[in-house]
Order: sequence, then C-alpha cells, then structure tokens
Amino acid sequence: MQDILKALETLTDNELETLIERAEEILRERLAKVPLREDPAIGMWKDRKDMKDSAAWVRKLRQSAWPDRV
Repeated sequence: MQDILKALETLTDNELETLIERAEEILRERLAKVPLREDPAIGMWKDRKDMKDSAAWVRKLRQSAWPDRV
C-alpha cells in the first residue's frame, strides 16, 4: 500500500483527479453487479428430481462417462 501512496504523490492534480474518477467508476460497476445468490442461473435446476443430491449426480456422471475418456 505504501508503494501505491508514493506513486500517487508523483501524479499531477489532473492525473490524480482522472484516477479518482476512474476508481469511482470501477466501484460503481462493482456495486451494480448482481450478487451471486441473486443470479438467475443459481437454482435453475432446483425442480429436477435427478439432481436433488448434486454430489451424487456428479459422482454417477463421472463414474459412467470418465472411464471412456481416459
């Protein structure tokens, strides 16, 4: 962090202002992103009966498909 602060001290007022504006844009973009829990893809297979136990489903898939690939 100290290195960043030292580098900031070397910027002109205009460069520092531009950097701050860009940092604010980045922060707004991050805050605007949908949290993972609210992403529509999460839970899209919740009604599938064959995937109630996802770990068992993946294990079964790996046992049936992976030996053929190796």
